[in-house]
Amino acid sequence: MSKGDSANPDLDCFGVLNRRWTIEFDGGSISPVSEFDEVTAWVDSYTNQDGFLYPPMSRQVVSDPRTNEVVEEVPKTIRPALLHQLPASHTLRLSDSGTREQRRQGIGAFVIHLLGYLFGTRLQFWDWWFDSRVPIQSTHNISFREATAQDFLSHCCRTWRSWTDEERRLITNALYMHCRAPSYEWDWERFTIEYMVLDGCWKLAKLRYGVKDEGHARRIDSLCRKFGIPSDGNLVEAIVRLRNGLFHEALWDGSQPCMGTSGTTFLQSYNLRRLNQRLIPALLEYATPYVGTCWWSIGTFAFNSPSRHVNP
Repeated sequence: MSKGDSANPDLDCFGVLNRRWTIEFDGGSISPVSEFDEVTAWVDSYTNQDGFLYPPMSRQVVSDPRTNEVVEEVPKTIRPALLHQLPASHTLRLSDSGTREQRRQGIGAFVIHLLGYLFGTRLQFWDWWFDSRVPIQSTHNISFREATAQDFLSHCCRTWRSWTDEERRLITNALYMHCRAPSYEWDWERFTIEYMVLDGCWKLAKLRYGVKDEGHARRIDSLCRKFGIPSDGNLVEAIVRLRNGLFHEALWDGSQPCMGTSGTTFLQSYNLRRLNQRLIPALLEYATPYVGTCWWSIGTFAFNSPSRHVNP
């Protein structure tokens, strides 16, 4: 397939997923591109030791409008690029009706951001842009098999298709922001984004599952109680306290953001992220036992199929 081939509206491309898996799911499939080895080798060569691929350096130039050749470089314009692209690693085939752009705004976006959630990375369509760094090493401490990924995508796509437009938009945006969160480098930034995800999950739970509005201080308790997610009162209290100080007073643990904080405070963005990682399959009605595991542990958990309990 040519990436820009408009004659193949059922096909699209995205990247970068560094797993050579072909996943058939209800209403579609993903498969590695023919240049998969070259793509992943290129990505690996530019990935920092911290597991992220950073934007390249950019500069402004003056070009000849007739030939498009660079005439000169503009002084003092070298900087990390605001936007950058990554090569496609996989094709995406969808059976849903509509144009490619319509799918990208709907089921296509849901699928690639759901894959980003599952594999702990950030994905984008081949000709769209990334901003900031992109996690290449997984930021989701789970283990699973290809069969589980197929079962998860099939179930979630069926669920998504049965929802209202507002519910679809809420879960897709929550997935997008959740996948984007690790790109932020300060703990308070990551915390802010993950709390936005939490609020989006709560709104969806309220619309779809009738979760009661008990105020911000009780939202985590309400969600955990509804979906059978374990909770820790001290951690919940710490997260809510940090949220209130940051959102209402621009204070991070009683101090200025970007200042040093306690180790306990530093960990809360990760705890909040791990809570969201359990909320997402719960909201999508995917009854994996992973939902019931503790989100304050840094260990690796099995993400198993609820129907067949596929072992990792």
